[in-house]
Amino acid sequence: MSYEIIKSIKFKDGKVLIRSSSNNVTPKYFEEFESESLSKILQEQGTDAAELEIFKQFENGCFQRGVKKYLNALSVLHHFPEYQNFNWRNNDDGETDERRKSAEFDALLLRALKTRLPKDKFVLKKENGVYLRKITKRYAKWDLDKAKAKIFRFADEAEGLKRWFTNSESWMVEKI
Repeated sequence: MSYEIIKSIKFKDGKVLIRSSSNNVTPKYFEEFESESLSKILQEQGTDAAELEIFKQFENGCFQRGVKKYLNALSVLHHFPEYQNFNWRNNDDGETDERRKSAEFDALLLRALKTRLPKDKFVLKKENGVYLRKITKRYAKWDLDKAKAKIFRFADEAEGLKRWFTNSESWMVEKI
């Protein structure tokens, strides 16, 4: 399934301008174009409705990377307990699609857009005093310098990484 790699999204003169490239085309040429459907929503329903529709595209996975405002809102959304009723990745009950079309889902998305990331920051630490610097699916790099540690915005994200690795019982989440 293809998706758009987003570089920027602008509202200008009643138009929605998107600078993007398709993920399945190489080399990548990022071009700016007017999204006619989003521009129509912007003109008829206003900025909030256009931002909601853009955020829905990020949440669906059709838009990826790019605009920090929507990526931060996506992080916040995934930590709302109510979101689990609408999460298409976890629910296979057939009713999820209907729930996602409701006004309740739109209200949840708008709430996520308006909610800021938490100010608390967390790092992963081993008992011997080394801090997680980088993590992939296959390995974790550690460093003695706390300033170089990977920062997590949510404690449960850091805790969740522990299940990927064996011998991670000694890993601790530390608030900084």
